[in-house]
This record gives sequence, structure tokens and C-alpha cells, in this order.
Amino acid sequence: MDSVDKAHELTLQILHDCPDLDGIVCCNMSNPVGAARAITELGSDATIVGMDHDEEALRYLRDGVIYCLGVQDCYSIGFDTIQTAVKIADGNPPGSVYPAKTDEPTTVIYQKDADLMLELLYGDSL
Repeated sequence: MDSVDKAHELTLQILHDCPDLDGIVCCNMSNPVGAARAITELGSDATIVGMDHDEEALRYLRDGVIYCLGVQDCYSIGFDTIQTAVKIADGNPPGSVYPAKTDEPTTVIYQKDADLMLELLYGDSL
């Protein structure tokens, strides 16, 4: 249910039920956007921390609506997934010719990092 609209609706309901809420943790790419839309709409002071690098989320980060985002290295995740799938298809079990587990980095970025990330990922230079 990774949906901006669903996150927006749920955040509106949560803020209606708990108007003094201090913060929201958003664990996928759509949730920070939906939560930020609701917080902006209601004028809430709740702090949002979230995941990923959606363009709209980065704009909310730049504007101070979102406090921070954990940006994942999607290219490495995809590369490692395909590489592992091929090795499994070739009959190699995890841990034999490749690690049983890969560590994929997540970098936490803040408002000061938003402009650079927008430019790098979306060519947006204000």
C-alpha cells in the first residue's frame, strides 16, 4: 500500500485524532510525501522523518516540512539483486561464491543537502 494518497488520508486522520502529535516516521517512498502534504494542509508542527529520494519529498525537505530522509542506493540494490539472482540460477547457494548478505548503504540527508540531491537526481537547480 505504498501510496501518496493513502499516506495523505491516514496522516490527516491521525492528526485529526492526535492534533498534538510530535512526529511521524515514514518507511517507504510515498509516505513522506503524503504526510508532508497533510502537515502542510493542516499547518501542523509535527516532524517528519522518512525514506528515499522522491522529487516531491526532496522539495519538502528543502522547504523544512520534512526533517530528514534516508536515501538508499537503489542502483547498488538492483545490481546486487540481479547479480545474486544469476548466481542462484547457476546453482550457487548463498555464501559459496558470493556473500550470503550484502550491506546496502542508506545516507541520511537534511535540509542543507536537499538542493544538491535535487540537482544530482532531477537536474533541478532552483
